[in-house]
Amino acid sequence: WYEKRQTFPQLHRMALDYLSIPATSTDVERLFSRGRLILSHTRSRLSPQSTRALLCLGSWSLAGL
Repeated sequence: WYEKRQTFPQLHRMALDYLSIPATSTDVERLFSRGRLILSHTRSRLSPQSTRALLCLGSWSLAGL
C-alpha cells in the first residue's frame, strides 16, 4: 500500500488509519465512545470483526474517504 500511495491515495490513508498506533489517548477515548453506540443492547451479538469494520467505516466516512 505504501509504494502505491500515489496511485491509491484513499487506500493509503485508510491503511495508515487502520494500522497506526495512536500517539495520545484522545483517539482511543473517541473510539470507545463510538463503540458504545455501536454495541448497544440490541447489537450485543456483533462479532469483534464486524465491530471493528463498523468503527473503521465510520471513521473513514467522517474523514471523507
